Amino acid sequence: MKKILSFIVLSALLVGLAAPVLVGAQDQKIKECCTLGQKIDFGDGTVCEGKSVAAPGDTAGKDCTGIWCAKSATSWGMFCLVNVVYNVTNWIFYLMMVAVVIVFVIAGAMFMTAGGDTEKTKSAKGMMILAIIGLVIALIAKLIPSVVKLIVGM
Repeated sequence: MKKILSFIVLSALLVGLAAPVLVGAQDQKIKECCTLGQKIDFGDGTVCEGKSVAAPGDTAGKDCTGIWCAKSATSWGMFCLVNVVYNVTNWIFYLMMVAVVIVFVIAGAMFMTAGGDTEKTKSAKGMMILAIIGLVIALIAKLIPSVVKLIVGM
């Protein structure tokens, strides 16, 4: 009975979160531009500052406000792709760093309060290993945009 109730509550929550998105997306017209969130250096002399617009041209970018920045009208989509990758990986990095600090503090407190109990110290060591793994994942998240730029040829 508990499983069924949990499933119903979870389903209602998902429908409640997804319905407004689906309804709002019906009247949306696709914008042919994106506003870059940060400075992106493509290594070939092309540098787009934050708040600049990547669009196929000035007329297509009329929905976005800012300075137009793209190498060519055909490559503006790659600028937007790299911008999204940067945004996602930055969020992952910052959230993981906060989690790592919290886990390290908890593990340190467990070590301090262990009082020689081998089970508690073993548990604290395990938490520190998990925190180190989280730190490695956070650092790998910072490498992903470089890999994406290499794959798409930027």
